[in-house]
Amino acid sequence: MTKEIKIRKVNTAKSPKNWKSRILKALPIVGGCALVAGSAMAGTDTTFDTITTQLNDWAQGSLGKVLTLATLLVGGGYAVATQSVRAAISAGGIALTLAYGPTVLQGIFTAVF
Repeated sequence: MTKEIKIRKVNTAKSPKNWKSRILKALPIVGGCALVAGSAMAGTDTTFDTITTQLNDWAQGSLGKVLTLATLLVGGGYAVATQSVRAAISAGGIALTLAYGPTVLQGIFTAVF
């Protein structure tokens, strides 16, 4: 005589207790990474300064404006065709990323703690 074993699946993704415990378990790891990153001397390497400057100039210069305007035109056309504003909002996000992204990234990499 054999017994059948029933395996019950538990949906752990929707369990609020489970995600809280996962976050609590991850906190020491995140804290350790923050300490290691804080002790690093960010921005002292000058190996790729020329390409960094070139890409930054492109993103915030005329290439960035051309990409933003092209995205805005295509996104606007798509928004009119589908009667949805998602594409136009995406174009605005790209414009903000090209305008402020390089400055924010440079601030992160040159930060001294």
